[in-house]
Amino acid sequence: MIKDQLRVPQSIWKDKSIPKEAKYIYSYIYSKGYDRYFTDINVGEIQQTVRITNKGLRKSLDKLEQAKYLVYQEYSNGMYTVTLN
Repeated sequence: MIKDQLRVPQSIWKDKSIPKEAKYIYSYIYSKGYDRYFTDINVGEIQQTVRITNKGLRKSLDKLEQAKYLVYQEYSNGMYTVTLN
């Protein structure tokens, strides 16, 4: 995860209101998206990096959305479209 941390804006790592698990999820989404503004993810992809359930992923994405780091939409059970801000 060290390489991913370098690519992600440092403000998220200093933000105390975001749980560590959500920071790793954001890091994964950010590194997967590269220079794109949006990407599609599913729970199975995230579970290979972070041990999480669909409900936990949704809560983490909610926290990131409230902090204005991303906007997400669940289009199917466990399938998300994420737009980075």
